[in-house]
Amino acid sequence: MFHLKLTIMKKLLFALVMCTAAFAALAQDPAPAATPAPAQDQPAAEQQVAAADLPPAITASLQGQDYTGWTVSNAVKKEKDGKTYYKVELKNGAETKTVKFDADGNKMKGKDKEKDKAVQ
Repeated sequence: MFHLKLTIMKKLLFALVMCTAAFAALAQDPAPAATPAPAQDQPAAEQQVAAADLPPAITASLQGQDYTGWTVSNAVKKEKDGKTYYKVELKNGAETKTVKFDADGNKMKGKDKEKDKAVQ
């Protein structure tokens, strides 16, 4: 009789462990995948700009000696306090850097943010 109760208890304990494991596995709530927002969903003060649509003054600045070998990978137009600024991400091989320009093509003060993906 004792052996029968022990066997039943083992089976119940095994079933309880399996149910708990199943509930724990199903209770995991995966984080929603981050999807980039379309340009129309961005705030009115910030919008994506194609490299071909950058103002001629900025295009001329990017063709200067400081940016030889760099290509525009991303550009964003921002408006702040009634002024228009452009944040341009440049790529040269594995390296990227971000440069800020005003609407007249003048580089904004501040350090360029450079990232070397090969080093990271």
